[in-house]
Order: sequence, then structure tokens, then C-alpha cells
Amino acid sequence: MDTSNIIKLSGDLFKKWSGKNPEAIDQLPHSGSSRIYFRITKGNTRALSVYNTNIIENNAFIKFTNHFKFFDLNVPCIYATELQNNIYLIEDLGDLDLLSWIYSLQNSPTRESEITNKYKLVLKELIKFQTIANQNFDYSICYPFSSFNKEAILFDLAYFKNQFIRASNIDFDENQLTNDFDRFAEYLLRENSDFFMYRDFQARNILLNDNQPYFIDYQGGRKGPLQYDVASLLYQAKANLSEKTRTKLLNFYINEVQKLVSINPEKFTEFYYAFTLVRILQTLGAYGLRGLVEGKSHFIESIAPAISNLALVKNKVEFITHTPELKRLINKITEK
Repeated sequence: MDTSNIIKLSGDLFKKWSGKNPEAIDQLPHSGSSRIYFRITKGNTRALSVYNTNIIENNAFIKFTNHFKFFDLNVPCIYATELQNNIYLIEDLGDLDLLSWIYSLQNSPTRESEITNKYKLVLKELIKFQTIANQNFDYSICYPFSSFNKEAILFDLAYFKNQFIRASNIDFDENQLTNDFDRFAEYLLRENSDFFMYRDFQARNILLNDNQPYFIDYQGGRKGPLQYDVASLLYQAKANLSEKTRTKLLNFYINEVQKLVSINPEKFTEFYYAFTLVRILQTLGAYGLRGLVEGKSHFIESIAPAISNLALVKNKVEFITHTPELKRLINKITEK
């Protein structure tokens, strides 16, 4: 469908919802997804129109949102849907995401403390998603995987291999690497994975509205471990948190989550760094595809800080000694 038709359908749905003819319909900049967003306004009435041809993803987002709203989580309201035309209207929470807010503090003398306090607030909300909203969650609607099972883990590792290693023209032993991936996935599955896993819990998917965090882009969520989302947030490449801040926030999270879940902090931390490694490899796969292959500058710029994170984490994952080819590749990437 061409843009003019999407604009017309969006305007019609806005009028149907609000009773008002829109005075402006402005397309927002593209991100990494195939979804197309339009900001629609009429005086003080505003909404975002979302156009997405992925029917399963639309269904997941709407059902997830309704579930999270039931538990009073900070997610956008859904105003109206017209899914036969792949369009729905949601609450407009503004343009200030957590990553942009971090950038705005670049010259602030209180930068570290401000970031720490904001991230503590975000982590407390994350725990609600993972534990409270996990109650009666219908995982059958998750897409493309209902859980972070072995298939999903191997999918992410293969994504790293195919989109980053191959795109970087790095030689590797296919059979040995396949065996390492399998061994690593089996290790990760030893951890408890009975929680809601947001999947892409990072600063660009957290909007600040009235100084409160709101959460978007959770339609890829599934059942999984607690550690993965914490790792996604604290080791986001372009957020560039210091190791001191990451450690402080990890300890804060462990203390908070223990109020709701029985965990062994030492074992939790061991698996935390293992899941951090998987997350970094997955994001390098994404940066390889969107950056090295498709040439998108934001993703190209993210590769260097992601590799820096990989260098920090690799020595904190003891199990990597059991995956020699993966270890060799990681050393090669980080020593360039």
C-alpha cells in the first residue's frame, strides 16, 4: 500500500475515534523495523497511527498491551484498531526516549547519579513486567518464539554468525562453531526461564513522558530468564554506561527482584554474564545486517561500542572455555 493510502486510512480512523478531522498527519522517521508511524493531531488531540503488514505481530502487540494495562504497567493506550487494513491508533507518548535523555546529560556534572536514579526506576518497572505481568500470560500469541528455548537461542547465535561474522569476512570452522553453539545453548537452559522476557528491553524502547518511563516495542516478548532483559538494558552499546554503574544497577536489581522471586545471587550473576554475551552477539548480528549489509549509519556507529562491551564481558563468562571456536572468534573480534 502506498503512503497516500496509509495516510488516508489513518486520518479516517483518527476521525472515527476522536470525532475530529485531523489537521496534520506527519510520518515519523524510520527505525529498524518495517512498521510505519504517523503522528496525527487536531488541536490538543493527538495519536500515533501504526501501519504494519505483519498480522501476527500486530495481534501480539495489541494483546500484550491489553494484558499489561490490566496490571497497570506504563504502556501506550490503544485507541482504535482496523486490523483488516493493518492499522491501529495508539497513545502518543512523545519523542523523548531514554537514550536521547542520556545524550542530553553529556556535560552534566551529575550525569552518573541522574542516570543511575533513572535506571533504578526503569529496573523496578521491568521487574513488574517479568513477574507480576507474567501471571496468566498467554504465551501462545508470542511471535516468532513462545519462549527463549534452545531453538530461539540457536537462532540468535546463527544470526550473529551469518550477519556479522560472514559480513566481516572472518574465517571460522562451521562444524566446531555449530557444536559450540549447541553446547552454549544447553548451558543457558539450565537457568530458570519461567518469566516474561521483554526481549528488546533497551533505552530506545523506553519513552519519558512527564518524567516517567513508558514502554514500547514489546511484541517480540516471550517466556524466558530474568537476566536477559537486564543485560539488554545495561549493555546497550550506545548508552555507554560505565562498568561501575552497571555493577551498581545489577546489584540494585538483584536486591529488588529478591523481594518477589527466590534467587541465588551468585548463580544469578553467573548466568547474567552468559546471557549478556548472547545478547551482545545477537545485537552484533543486527548491526551486521542493518549496518554492514544495508549501510545504515546508526547501526554502523553501534558496532564499535558493542565490540567494547564484548571485550568487557568475555572474561566474565567461565563457560566460554567449553566453546573453543566461539572463544577464538570473540577474541579475534575484540582484538582487532
